[in-house]
Amino acid sequence: MPTNAIPSNQMNLLRFAFIAGPLLLVLSALSFSLGIGLIPPGITSYVEGIFGSYAILLFVPVYLHLAGMLSQKNKTLGTIATITGLAGSVTGFSLELFRVIEYALRQHGAGDAVWQSFYANPNGEFMLVALMGPLFPITSILLGAGFWRAKTFPVWVSAGLIAAGIGFPLAQVLELDWALKVTYPMACVLWFITLSYIGVKHIGRNSAAAHSAELARLAG
Repeated sequence: MPTNAIPSNQMNLLRFAFIAGPLLLVLSALSFSLGIGLIPPGITSYVEGIFGSYAILLFVPVYLHLAGMLSQKNKTLGTIATITGLAGSVTGFSLELFRVIEYALRQHGAGDAVWQSFYANPNGEFMLVALMGPLFPITSILLGAGFWRAKTFPVWVSAGLIAAGIGFPLAQVLELDWALKVTYPMACVLWFITLSYIGVKHIGRNSAAAHSAELARLAG
C-alpha cells in the first residue's frame, strides 16, 4: 500500500463528511426557515445552531481535502483555500454554537436588553474572531473557481460551489430578510448536491487506483 494513501477507515469517514456535513446544513437552514426554535428578535434559531454546529464541524475535513485536490493543479490557490477553509470552518462552528449558547443564557436570565446591547455594539475582541466567519463561504468560491479553471469536476459542480458561496453570506453576513428565507436554504442545498456528488463519485477513486497499481506491481 502506498505510504501516502489514505487508510480505508479514514476514507469512509471522509465520504461520510462530504454527505452528512451539507445535509446537516440543509436541516439547519430549514429549521430556521420553518421558524423552529427561533430566538428573539427572530433572526436566528438555537435548533439551527445545533444542526449547524455539527454541519460546519464536518466541513473542516471536506474543505481541507478539496484544498489538497486543488493544490495539485494550483498550489497558490490551494494554499489559500487551505487557510481560509480551516479558519472559516472553525469560526463558523463557533458562531453556530453561539446560537445555542445565547439560548442557554436566555434560559438563565440574560434577557433581551443584554442581547440588544451586544448585537448593537459587539465587543471588538469578539469581532476580531467573528470576522473570520465570512472565510467559510469565500472558500467555497475559491474552490469552485479553481476547479472550474482546472476542469477537475463537471462545470455544474464548480458553478454550484461558487453560487453557494455567494448566496450563503447574503443571509448570514448581511442578514437580508429575503436572503434569510431564499438564498440561505438554496445555498445549503447547492452544497449538499455538489459535495455529496464529489463524495460519492470522486473521493477515494485515486487512492483505490493507486492501491491496485501497487498490488499489481508487487505481484509482478
